[in-house]
Amino acid sequence: MKKIENEDGRLITFSKRTSGIYRKVSELVTLTVSAIARLVFSQSGKPFSFGNPSIEAVANRFLGLNCQMRKRKETQPRWWETPVYEFNHQELLQMDATIDNLSRTFIAKLNEKTAAASSSAAPPMYFHHGLGSFPMQFRS
Repeated sequence: MKKIENEDGRLITFSKRTSGIYRKVSELVTLTVSAIARLVFSQSGKPFSFGNPSIEAVANRFLGLNCQMRKRKETQPRWWETPVYEFNHQELLQMDATIDNLSRTFIAKLNEKTAAASSSAAPPMYFHHGLGSFPMQFRS
């Protein structure tokens, strides 16, 4: 699939495809009795929408679910805040692999930034920890 270069062709295709999508969405609503919202903007910025029961109802439902999910996430403890003794062996192995992967990614990104900064003669970077400060040691 590639962009249609001719502007008139693009407008015609948009019009045909938009009406085709409308038919498919209407069919899906009829077959499944679903709450559906479809919003499309043309190249000129004109909105085309369809909603069952309405765009607003579906959007409000979606936003409400997002809010509920966000609240649920905020009330659940984060895995790194859970005491270690509450994890089983498999979970500990998975956490170890995750932390190792995170550490490697962090060091790789830090090395990239350090290499870029070294060309501008930046001062050495220090890692600050509760036990004091010490120069960063980079490993590959």
